[in-house]
Amino acid sequence: MSEASHQVTSNPDGRVAPVAAEQTLLAALLAAGIPITHACGGKARCSTCRVRVEDGIEALCPRTDDESEMAEKLHFDDATRLACRARVRGDATVRRLVLDDCDAALVACHGPDAIAGASGREEVVAILFSDVAGFTPLSESLPPYDVIHLLNRWFLQAGEDVDAAGGHIDNYMGDGLLAVFRGAACGLSAVRAGLAMLKTADRVSEYTQQLYDRPFGVRVGVHVGCVVIGDLGAAHNRRETVIGDAVNTASRIEAANKEAGTRLLVSESVMEQVRDHVETGCTHDLALKGKTGTFRLQEITGLL
Repeated sequence: MSEASHQVTSNPDGRVAPVAAEQTLLAALLAAGIPITHACGGKARCSTCRVRVEDGIEALCPRTDDESEMAEKLHFDDATRLACRARVRGDATVRRLVLDDCDAALVACHGPDAIAGASGREEVVAILFSDVAGFTPLSESLPPYDVIHLLNRWFLQAGEDVDAAGGHIDNYMGDGLLAVFRGAACGLSAVRAGLAMLKTADRVSEYTQQLYDRPFGVRVGVHVGCVVIGDLGAAHNRRETVIGDAVNTASRIEAANKEAGTRLLVSESVMEQVRDHVETGCTHDLALKGKTGTFRLQEITGLL
């Protein structure tokens, strides 16, 4: 680093960091060993490194485009800046805003890497959501232990379908599951898994018809998009998971099967990868709960 020419005082502890000309606040604070939360690793993809400028606001360069986008989204006032984007041109005093006992505990959970790195990484993946059709009336008609037995039987076989297609199950949510597929052909891998799961569900339905005189079916939704992959949970129970709007979109696509009368729907981003490899059914332009506008969803019925 070039020789320090300015200094930044960081509250609430009053620690001072030397700053080289045009160095970012985040880089200066980290170099001085001052803990500051930066969940995205200093890429202006989160707001956790935000500071309030208490003195010397004129010493900071204007907002970059990505910082301005974040400021507009979260309604920052002029004195609230992202430390990862605010370059220093003079002496200033700032207050770290995302810093309390809980934040300190999170830093401790991550260990020494917390200061130097991000708490997650961005990646484009395929997200598969599936749940059991008509699960509420099914579960109400069976003893609770039978419900657990049936779900475990389904999850075991569905997990084998996901593994065979190169994915992994990220989470279970009641009767639903979320699976993640990575790689250049992640969308096709997820569709292969989804189609296999539908065949498995048909076999499970034969089982439930025989034992309970009730059918069993599932609905599947697939979407390709950018997520953050990171560790969640308390220190003694942390696990890697995926977070992001792409996960929510996949969930909404799965739910849209009910309105469309289908079993497997995918987004346009999936179709870009699988168009030449699949048999398709109806196309549906639907509004998705919690989303703006309509989404073109494609029914997939098999592989070519």
